[in-house]
Amino acid sequence: MLWGAQIVGVVLAIGLAPFFMGVAQTVKARRQGRHGPSVWQGYWVLAKTWRKETTVPEYSSWVFRLAPSMSLAALLLTVLLIPWSGTVPSAWPHDLLAVFFLLAFERFWVGLAGMDSAGTFGGLGASRIATLGTGIEPAMLAAFGVLWVLSRQTAIQPLAPALMRQSLGIIPWGLAVLSYAFVLLAETGRLPVDNPDTHLELTMMHEATVLEYNGRFLAQSQLAIAVKLTAILGLGWIWLGPQLATPWANLGLRLVELLVSSVALGWLESRSTKLRYFQLSTYLTMAAGIGILAFYLVSSGGLN
Repeated sequence: MLWGAQIVGVVLAIGLAPFFMGVAQTVKARRQGRHGPSVWQGYWVLAKTWRKETTVPEYSSWVFRLAPSMSLAALLLTVLLIPWSGTVPSAWPHDLLAVFFLLAFERFWVGLAGMDSAGTFGGLGASRIATLGTGIEPAMLAAFGVLWVLSRQTAIQPLAPALMRQSLGIIPWGLAVLSYAFVLLAETGRLPVDNPDTHLELTMMHEATVLEYNGRFLAQSQLAIAVKLTAILGLGWIWLGPQLATPWANLGLRLVELLVSSVALGWLESRSTKLRYFQLSTYLTMAAGIGILAFYLVSSGGLN
């Protein structure tokens, strides 16, 4: 039963990734007074883009062609490592440090693709994503350090039960949640860190690295963006959300949580404006500082 629930969870997380992104985009549009796209728009765009002719810049190398596949593969492995059903078989890999490595690996290939596109904007976006990554990783480690203090291991599955068994004060828990929320917006390229709807060259980051892609390469990149959003949201709910008695009940709860998170994300973006690039260092420092403070309070036993 555990194997079946986990496999179904992985398939649903990947298959519904464009839907959850579509929900966020639709909610954001409605909140801004626009009709917006259908929640199923992501599937239509992927199908149409995949059928188009694929071309590459004249001066790009094999790195440009390989990057979308490597980026998507890293994120698919990330989804595979997340225990969507709450409990996984003993032989199932689910290490938190491996998830961090895969997210950094995906960011590395996105940056390479931007630089290898032989275009000005690709290099600009790659530079900004690399700079952003140096602030995202400490903040993410600090936020999850709270759980490490409680469980004393980096396996994902025991983290949520350890959190429920321990008497964790509302202040450290709230700080860890806030730090992870900062990380989520930065890692997925959402407002106020980046605007996924713009093609303005002076502001875009993630869009700049895929500007030269088309055809199946662009479809892979678009799917990778949707899968990344689902993985980051799901990883947060594994240890923030409640745990139910059976794996199938947990799986259903995760799907509801992902839907609620997508709606909340769209609402939040509709009320946010993009920060200036030089303000992002303050944003990331704040995210890391909040996580480090939560880690210190839990490890020292303060405010429990």
